[in-house]
Amino acid sequence: MPPSLADKLITITGAASGIGLSTARILARRGALLSLADYNHTKLSQAQKELALLSSSPKNIYSTPLDIRNTSAVNNWIFDTQKFFGRPIDGCANIAGFHPLWTPKNVQQVTDEEFEEVIQINTIGLFKCLRAQLAPGVLSSPASIVNVGWVSGLIGFAGDSAYVASKHAAHGLTKCVSKEAGNRGIRVNAVAPGQTNTPMVQAMAAGKGVLPAPPVSLGREGQPEEVAEVIAWLLGSESGYVTGSVYRVDGGMLD
Repeated sequence: MPPSLADKLITITGAASGIGLSTARILARRGALLSLADYNHTKLSQAQKELALLSSSPKNIYSTPLDIRNTSAVNNWIFDTQKFFGRPIDGCANIAGFHPLWTPKNVQQVTDEEFEEVIQINTIGLFKCLRAQLAPGVLSSPASIVNVGWVSGLIGFAGDSAYVASKHAAHGLTKCVSKEAGNRGIRVNAVAPGQTNTPMVQAMAAGKGVLPAPPVSLGREGQPEEVAEVIAWLLGSESGYVTGSVYRVDGGMLD
């Protein structure tokens, strides 16, 4: 068992499915204390029950239904996490995200409401989580924050302007905050997954949108567990001299 995550308190948004749930499973098996948050109440409850069985004690798993667009809800979640466990937080995995699953639309076809919904969750919601996590007294020192961007935050995809813009912003926030928090012993990094077998990608494959994916060197899609392993590494002390970086987990999509 990697020792650096045992008894560490980690918060996870988007914890009820996909990469978030895979990350929670890895951390629970490695002895971490987890504060889970997700917009989907039903799936979050199911995830908490599963993770309680993986952990050494059900008391190590705390969950909160959460809309990261809501400032007071985000602040309360962070406060309640510290109160429940009685200690500062050691790491944060900001994984919650949203794609509208529409068919490709050029910029002139996207409505204000469509663009703003994506930005509100993927960019402003992430900002609100970071702001709450970086408030005085919340994080231990050292600590680690990992944000989930996407390969679309490194290049452009025609017909997907809102999502692409939101993930560029996630990477930009990561780099800015890493410089602001470094002198406090807080590392901030991001992962940029490529096409990964998550519920969102499965929905696209079922016809609820088109996934614009260039050829992948490895010739297959990634699994959420493969992305989660990189997140776990970035949360642990093994990556102690890594900050301000965006790690591609894309099977060579951008090579």
